Amino acid sequence: MIRRFPFWRLALTLLAFILSGCDRSSISSSPIFFEFKQQPGDKYIYKIFDEVEWQDYYGDSLKYTVQHVQEQTSIMKFIRIDSNAIRHLNISFAVVRDSMFSATELAWLKKRKSPVGLSFEYQLRMRPNGEIISVENPSDKRTFYYASSYLPSQPVFPTKAISPGYSWEQRFNIDVPPDTSTTVVARYTFRDFKRINEFDCAVIDFRGEFEFLKTYDASNDTTIKDEDVSENYWSRNVSEGQLYFAYREGFVVKKVNLISSSAKAKRLKAGVIQKHSRTEVRDRETITLTEIQRSGGEKMTYLID
Repeated sequence: MIRRFPFWRLALTLLAFILSGCDRSSISSSPIFFEFKQQPGDKYIYKIFDEVEWQDYYGDSLKYTVQHVQEQTSIMKFIRIDSNAIRHLNISFAVVRDSMFSATELAWLKKRKSPVGLSFEYQLRMRPNGEIISVENPSDKRTFYYASSYLPSQPVFPTKAISPGYSWEQRFNIDVPPDTSTTVVARYTFRDFKRINEFDCAVIDFRGEFEFLKTYDASNDTTIKDEDVSENYWSRNVSEGQLYFAYREGFVVKKVNLISSSAKAKRLKAGVIQKHSRTEVRDRETITLTEIQRSGGEKMTYLID
């Protein structure tokens, strides 16, 4: 049976946030210099809500559609700022709610264990302009998950003050386990202002995309015994939406994101396709700020739609 790479899981979440009413009286009319301003000891707590639909095809036939809803709590804790002004922080994710449904009876879905209670953590280093210098986790797959899910929507802000209408682009490489890399192309536009709760926010549109191809055969996969057999996996991922950045305070309040993923798998023998499958995923994700805890003990809670 052809293996199926769990691409849909690689695109479940992110790290930016805010939105609500509009009060132009307090909105800046001058160009804005964007930077992150969190301080050591601060904790920022976010709610992440995902509504995912994916469809699996074997050959050219749709086999099943799955609906998946998940809620996570994410905590960003700022540890220190070094002599180069680089912020060292920990980001944790914990699954607090999860449900999955398919109208088709699926044996693997019946056996699936609930991930509620599952948690994982990353160590990051970030410049004040938002550039992520490093992402660390003991698992290469977890690191790829973070890089593919969050980095396309994490802008590296320009080194100058900008006004609404300004657009910019960034390119960076991410590692695809075990031994591949790919280039992410991300584009951003400072679209407008919006006031959310007590925060004056800049609305930033984003679109990031990447794709990669992996090939397995007897030379690099011990499960393939026949030298004439190879398996190819191709995936394309697009992340697009809006980020709401509290530019006075220097942090993300809300993020709305649509992650679309297409993955194809082929098994070939002597160059002839024996089997092929395809997975199409649409993940509607919303990330909102719920609480800030200051190092001095102050705590602020927020209810953001």
